[in-house]
Amino acid sequence: MGTGTTSTTRTTGTGGVPVPREPADSRPAGDPWPAERGEALTHAAELAERARQGSGGVLLITGPTGTGRTALLDAVAGGLPALGLTVLRARCSAEESQSAYAAARQLFNPGARSRGPAARTPGAAGRAGPPSTPDPEADLWDLLLLHSSHRPLLLAVDDVELADTPSRQWLQQLGRRIDRLPVLLAVTERHRPEPGSPAAGFARTLPAPLVRACRLGPLGRDAVAAWAARRLPDLPYRADAPDRADVLVDGCLRATGGNPLLLDALLTDLATLPGDRARLTAAGTGTGPAPPAFTEAVDHWLHREGPEAATAARTLAELDGLPTDPSRPQAPESVAADLAELTGGDPVRLARWLRALTAQGLLDTPDDGSRPRYRHPLLREAVLAGWDAARRGQAHRAAAALLHRRGDPDERIAEHLLLIPGPGERWASDVLHRAARAAQQNGSPSRAADLLRRALEEPLSTRRRGATLTELGCLEVSLGPAGHAAGVRHLAEAVHLQQSDEGVFTAANALGAALAARGETAAALEVMEELAERFADREDLTRAVQAAAALISSHDGHSWLQVVEGLRRIAARTPRRIAPAARALLTEFDSTSGLLSAAEVAERVRELTEAPQDPFSQSYVTASAATLAQWADLLPEADRLVERSMTAYRGPLLHPGYQCLLSVRAETRVMRGEYRQLLDECEALVRETGLDDGSGGPRGVPRLGNAHLTAQAVIALTETGRLEQAHELARSAEAVGAQGSWEWNEYLYARGLLHLAAGRPAVALTDLLECGRRQRERQVESPIVTPWRSAAADCQVLLGQPGPAVELAAEELRLARIWGTPRTVGRAMRALAAATGGRQGLAMAGEAVDLLARAGVETELIPALITHGRMLGEAGRRAAARRTLREAAARAEHLGALRLRSAAVDLLQESGARLTTERHTGTLALTASEERICRLAAAGHANAEIAAMLHLAIRTVETHLTNSFRKLGIRRRSELAAGFEAADPAAERAAGGSGGLGPPGDGRVGDGGVGDGRVGDGGVGGA
Repeated sequence: MGTGTTSTTRTTGTGGVPVPREPADSRPAGDPWPAERGEALTHAAELAERARQGSGGVLLITGPTGTGRTALLDAVAGGLPALGLTVLRARCSAEESQSAYAAARQLFNPGARSRGPAARTPGAAGRAGPPSTPDPEADLWDLLLLHSSHRPLLLAVDDVELADTPSRQWLQQLGRRIDRLPVLLAVTERHRPEPGSPAAGFARTLPAPLVRACRLGPLGRDAVAAWAARRLPDLPYRADAPDRADVLVDGCLRATGGNPLLLDALLTDLATLPGDRARLTAAGTGTGPAPPAFTEAVDHWLHREGPEAATAARTLAELDGLPTDPSRPQAPESVAADLAELTGGDPVRLARWLRALTAQGLLDTPDDGSRPRYRHPLLREAVLAGWDAARRGQAHRAAAALLHRRGDPDERIAEHLLLIPGPGERWASDVLHRAARAAQQNGSPSRAADLLRRALEEPLSTRRRGATLTELGCLEVSLGPAGHAAGVRHLAEAVHLQQSDEGVFTAANALGAALAARGETAAALEVMEELAERFADREDLTRAVQAAAALISSHDGHSWLQVVEGLRRIAARTPRRIAPAARALLTEFDSTSGLLSAAEVAERVRELTEAPQDPFSQSYVTASAATLAQWADLLPEADRLVERSMTAYRGPLLHPGYQCLLSVRAETRVMRGEYRQLLDECEALVRETGLDDGSGGPRGVPRLGNAHLTAQAVIALTETGRLEQAHELARSAEAVGAQGSWEWNEYLYARGLLHLAAGRPAVALTDLLECGRRQRERQVESPIVTPWRSAAADCQVLLGQPGPAVELAAEELRLARIWGTPRTVGRAMRALAAATGGRQGLAMAGEAVDLLARAGVETELIPALITHGRMLGEAGRRAAARRTLREAAARAEHLGALRLRSAAVDLLQESGARLTTERHTGTLALTASEERICRLAAAGHANAEIAAMLHLAIRTVETHLTNSFRKLGIRRRSELAAGFEAADPAAERAAGGSGGLGPPGDGRVGDGGVGDGRVGDGGVGGA
């Protein structure tokens, strides 16, 4: 049907023949008649003139549903009475398609009902002679001749494709003879190369010279803009400048494809909305369902297309947006084949239908080969409005079954299973579990958790349900606070469902770790006690429970001391019964209490790593041994243990041993000054585990979900001069984790260093002293972890409190000498030298520099050089001070320690040193942003592509490349390939941008500095 209809008022003339009166314009008031439809009106006027001369013709108006065929026929019929034609109308319908001559009789008696072939019409009553066998066709010719004898006729027949067969045949017979009659036959026919369309058109058997055909298509943009301007006069359209895109007009065009039926309904809805909301709705960015008039029009459009097309349209809409197989290009034929299998339709007709919708502007066929989709979300929503949730679910269930039969990847099948409730087919649980594993491997734990939740709706054995609950609970807890409660519930349920001892241990261990992470250490230890009772006759599991309980207890200082005391009693009574993991934890405690030296601990590490381990305790022993090796400055050994264990680990991420390994790796990076690598690993961890779920933390700063990792990342950001991001990350961690744990003490220490670097020594001192108080409560005295005394002493010196500073630094030096590594001793000596001052302090600072230089402890050597250089300057030894400070600045630049470099450069300026403006050259002089952009450019990406990948302005990319070319000494883009490997755009997008933990506007030294001076191998410049 079109956008309007006409009813012709009839009066009775001479001889009782109905004579039509001229109808009013059938179009809605104010709606312009598109110029694109003017051709039909011209043809109608020409054919009307021929009919007046006694030789008529056929006007055939065709077009898809909703293109205005009826409205155009009304316009033709409304104008011809003025030319002296009598208008007779008929509207065909599917309901009367089985009643013979129903459509033809409407022409001569609009009120006639389908009463069968014997029904007579006015005009036949005057025929002479006795009654004869009824002949409906002869009656129709009699009536036609009778009416045309008074005035020429216009026979207007709407939707002729729905006419009953006898009427259609009579009208076609009339068309073949019409050049001998004063009759104009105007017919509309829905053009449907789609499901359910008739095999041949109405005019196929008619002589071509007698037919004038008018094919209606969608309205163009100008027509849409004009129509919208009439209907919505209060909104700006810029119809006089069609080259300028208008949001509302373009939105209407995309939503309707220029279909007048749909456009008229959409404009009706938009007219009821405020201006801004109307524009948003038309653009497809509004919220809520499709508006009512538009939805009703779409439903009418689909109804006229037929049930096969309507089902296919709604199935296509329901599957819109879901991933497709890239190896199967989604051409109309392949999509039609899928739709046919899903709906039971004919694939050939469905392929023609898809092409027709694309030609009408209602479907888009993406260039990437994915499935065709509706051009506008409003249209998709309106198409789907005809289905309830159950019917939409059936489409996804059928799609999942189709993909499974075809052997598509599990991830694509699972997309459909997620949208329907269980239970499903027998294979559904296997598909969901495999898809969950793939999601975890691809760094999408949130997705994996969704898939496992859906898997729980399928029939599962008790064993498999327990394993699924364990895996799901671990994922949920790892996703942050929002998932903790659900994760703990699922883990608790898993403990009761697991049937094997090993399964119970895995679930209970994860549950205990989750409870401890929430600060519920007592509840976590209760879980461990129940495990110990259950495994009393399993020595391997008993030992593993001992180790797990010890690590869990470390989240609470009081519980930790109780566990240590219990382990000591066991070791004293029966030394052979003490598990290796428990022995390692006792070694950790004695080390931090200042009772052991690094040399003694190194020997114990060797013993631990050489002794055979049972599989349940191995991860705990390895984690503890790596921790001890790191404290003893056996960093290569710590690296080896961490790498070996993390590579082989296959358990849940919540495992305390695994979390410990992450901590060791992070702190080892900080000890080496590998800040950039640490930040890259934190970014990777966020991507792999999905910790950055958007539920917390400031914009652009991911939550690491582990207070110790957060502490190390804060230190790395601080040392690379990114204080603002360090503050944001620190704030994001304040709501995460148990504040009584050892991890929180590490966090307080890192936050104190951040405040000190930011020039707030009083605030820093508060954090550092609180860290010290908490550590002493746990009997942690040694500076091998959180050397808070030396940092607090630095704060007190800045605050003019040298006395307390000397006390703290001297105590740290005493404890450091017990431990005996150059790192701890040199750090404490530097702090004590700064607090002491004078000749004694200067000599001690020089001693610290010598000790740290011999050991190659770069991260502590640079602060010692800065302290020594400052004290040399204060002693009047300016040349020696400058040499020392230049060395400190150069080492800091090489390390990427921007904070320390800035401190050294500031002191050089104070000493009167001139800073060179000579810049470094080569790739090491590039900032991280410049390097990232150079790699993408070397891979062949244009500036616009790079800007889109990294969310930067094109001008910013150009500026970075200009600076990079100067530093690299090159002139052409092609020369970049020699110095850079091609970059992976996905990886660069993940690392790019201003947020996250990636390198600062670099993290390296180079983008600035005092007087734009850089510290090179030749120093900062002479005095």
